[in-house]
Amino acid sequence: MKLIIIAAISRNRVIGKGGKIPWHIPEDLERFKRLTTGKPVIMGRNTFNSLKRPLPNRLNIVITSKVINGVRSYGSLEYALSALENEPEVFVIGGGKLYAKALPLADELRLTVVDKIVDGDTFFPPYEDYVKQHFKLVNEERHTGYTFLDYVRKS
Repeated sequence: MKLIIIAAISRNRVIGKGGKIPWHIPEDLERFKRLTTGKPVIMGRNTFNSLKRPLPNRLNIVITSKVINGVRSYGSLEYALSALENEPEVFVIGGGKLYAKALPLADELRLTVVDKIVDGDTFFPPYEDYVKQHFKLVNEERHTGYTFLDYVRKS
């Protein structure tokens, strides 16, 4: 199984404010949909609550101690990954606490870096030094206002 973190983050690592994404980039949403459709997506409870409903055409998994109708739930990321060990690719889609737990386990990172400083209350974990040490950049697509960055773990 390949564990992939996918996230859109501002220059100051904000990923959310008040349960919402503080920007609207249609190309990022298209990329997210293209990469995750048909694959399991793992998220924290707050991320799931912000979606209002399960994401279509994906196996939705929520890390929580509560039962949630329409999705699988597990008490920890480790339990979820164990249950998904036969899946070729699994995506972690947020939030901040789950990203922090997944980063040391991830095989790939698919980041959208939004070129602005944003006020927020949910953050991607500090990652720059860790990524430089453990990952290599394999794709960089610059666009006006944002950049797609794809990393793979160094062997």
